[in-house]
Amino acid sequence: MTVRLESAASDTVRDTRPYRATRTATRMSVLELLRRWPSMLFMIFMPASYFLVSYLTSDAVTVVPAKVYDGAAQTVAQVLDRDFKALYLAVLGISVTASFAAMTVVRPGMTALRRLRLVGYRAHHLLSARLYVLLIITAVSTAVFMVIFVPLVTLRSVALAGAALLLVGLVGVALGTLVGLLVPREFEASMLLVAAAGVQMALGRAGADAERFLPYWPGIEALKSAAFVPGADVTRFLGLGALYAMVLFGLSYIVWNRRTRLWRR
Repeated sequence: MTVRLESAASDTVRDTRPYRATRTATRMSVLELLRRWPSMLFMIFMPASYFLVSYLTSDAVTVVPAKVYDGAAQTVAQVLDRDFKALYLAVLGISVTASFAAMTVVRPGMTALRRLRLVGYRAHHLLSARLYVLLIITAVSTAVFMVIFVPLVTLRSVALAGAALLLVGLVGVALGTLVGLLVPREFEASMLLVAAAGVQMALGRAGADAERFLPYWPGIEALKSAAFVPGADVTRFLGLGALYAMVLFGLSYIVWNRRTRLWRR
C-alpha cells in the first residue's frame, strides 16, 4: 500500500501556526544542549584560554607591518606584533567555537527529525530552531572574547571590532552547519573546520594575498581596520561577510531539506 507521507505532513502543518512549531523546536534544541552543557562550556572557554595564554607569552615590543584598509584603499600600518597576532588568535578561537558548535548541533538525531517532519514540522522550522540556539552560543562566545580582548589590545573602535568578531562567528556557524551536513563522520568534519581556520591564520600572518579567497577574510579585514585605523569604514567587509554567510546558509538549507525529507513508499 502506498502512503503519501509528504501530503500527510502538509495537512498537519496547515493546522499548526508556524511560529509555534519553530518555538517548540527551539525549546527542544535548547533542552538537548543543556544536557551537554560541559561540552558547550569547553567549546566557549577553551579557545579563550588559548588566546589569553598565547597573548601573554608573546613579545610585547616587536613592531611589524600590517596591510589594512582605511575604507578606500589598502595601506601598510606599523603595529605591535602581539596585537596583530591577537587579532588572528581571536578569529581562530571564535571561528572554531562557532563552527564546532554548529557541526555538533546539526548532525545528530536525523531519524527523530524525520518523525517530526511526519507530524507536521517543516524543514525550516527544525533548521531555524537550531540556528537560533547557535546564534546565542556565537553571541556568548563573542562577548567572552571581547571581555578578554578589549583590555589587552588597543582598539580604534570597540563597537566595530565586536561586529567584526560576531561576523566571524556567523560565518563559522554557516560553515560548520554545511560541513556537518555534508561530511558523514565527525572526525573528518572537525579536521576540515580546523584546517579552514588554521590556514586562514597562517596565510594572514604571512601577508599572503591568497587569504582573500577564504571565508573568514571579510571579518578579519573589518577587525584589522577597526583595530588599527581610526574612523575606518568597514561596511564593505561586513556586507561581504554577511553575503558569504547567507550563501552558506542557503546551501545548508538545501542539504538539510533533503536529509530530513519524507519520501514516498
